[in-house]
Amino acid sequence: MPLPAMLRARLARRIAFWIFLNFLVVEALVLVPSVLRQADRLGAQLRQVSTAKIDWLVAEGQAGSSPQLLAAVQRLRSSSMLQDIEGAALYRASSGERLGGFGALPRLSGVQASRNRIEGRWYPLRGSYDAVWGPESLGGDHLLVMRHEASSIRAGLLSYTLNITLIVLGIAAFLTLITLVVMQRLVIGRIVTLRDRLVLAGRALASGATSNPETLLLPPGAADEVGEVEQAFNQSFLTTAAEMERRQVAERSAQQEQERADRLLLNILPPPIAMEMKRGRRTIAETHADVSVLFADIEGFTALAARLPCQALVQLLNQVFSAFDQLCERHGLEKIKTIGDNYMVVGGLPLPRKNHADAIAAMALDMQAWMRDFRSPEAEGMALRIGMHCGPVVAGVIGTKKFIYDLWGETVNIASRMESHGLAGRIQLSEALARRLEPRFQVQQRGSLLVKGVGAMTTYWLEPPAPAAPGST
Repeated sequence: MPLPAMLRARLARRIAFWIFLNFLVVEALVLVPSVLRQADRLGAQLRQVSTAKIDWLVAEGQAGSSPQLLAAVQRLRSSSMLQDIEGAALYRASSGERLGGFGALPRLSGVQASRNRIEGRWYPLRGSYDAVWGPESLGGDHLLVMRHEASSIRAGLLSYTLNITLIVLGIAAFLTLITLVVMQRLVIGRIVTLRDRLVLAGRALASGATSNPETLLLPPGAADEVGEVEQAFNQSFLTTAAEMERRQVAERSAQQEQERADRLLLNILPPPIAMEMKRGRRTIAETHADVSVLFADIEGFTALAARLPCQALVQLLNQVFSAFDQLCERHGLEKIKTIGDNYMVVGGLPLPRKNHADAIAAMALDMQAWMRDFRSPEAEGMALRIGMHCGPVVAGVIGTKKFIYDLWGETVNIASRMESHGLAGRIQLSEALARRLEPRFQVQQRGSLLVKGVGAMTTYWLEPPAPAAPGST
């Protein structure tokens, strides 16, 4: 596996990171002491230059008293002496008492220098170095701390540190690369291949494409732990593929049976009611406060039944009712049932619908229009009588065998009476439904009608829309 491809594997990147980090830690344990030793060497070189001047002052007798020593050290700041002295402080060595100073005071105090017995201290962030001379160099009870400007030496130290760091990074990267190459051949490459085959096997099982499982098996590997995992994968995949194939055959058979049962159920019940039945609900009875009910009856069907053969009669009735079924779907209405030559439709259930009255009226007009245009030798003398009403109903499923979805209530009875008391080729509707349809539909009052079980009712005819005038748009 090429290096770029290997590093695209998350496992390889993690291993590379931790190997590289471990090498860096080991190298850092060597780098830090080396940098500190280099800093001490550079600080010692800076201190040696100032020590030579301090020794000269002492030899010349200019360090007798504290004021004389401070004045002599201050003269060292001249351009002819030392240019990197930023300031100094003189302390009593025995007590740490500050006796005087000039310029920028050192950050290292006399007490710290005396207690820790140090010769100097770096302050890298401030670019300064505080050097210390005690009584052994100055004589008397004096301790001198002198602050040096050391930015140039700090730059040298940074350069040294950068060079060492680059060498460490190069060594760590090289060792990491060598280790990765070896591990790729022994572990990583085989694990990545196993991962890829697992993904392909999972997709094949998920999609059911297990007809040729041998193409996804891993080749025989080395006799180690990874090889054992590869062998276990091959055995497991072959077993799973065989079981999957057996289940797919059984599921396809069960699915076909389920689809046939679902289609039969949807032919009997509305989809929402069918879903309730499939969920296990056996008693379904719901009150719908506002629906529209339509009954249609074929006038002259009894005479047709007397003169037509049974086969021709059934074919004719099937042709008419199939056309009505298509109109039901077009207008979004629910066919309830057919009884002989009677056809029942409802709008506004099982799902509520605001314009159910308009939809039932439009279907009634389309049914009459279809019947007028229907041409068949056997259909001579056929006419359609339609009645409609709106109001509340109770809807539900009755029975446990050969069950049907049906409606009950006075609204259903009145709609049935509107049909039975109507005329062939006409659409009779109640006053409640007529008020809803006006003025979007053309209705005409028929008059008062004595309805069985209800009494006198004012009924209306639903008229087809007037033909458009020539040239109108």
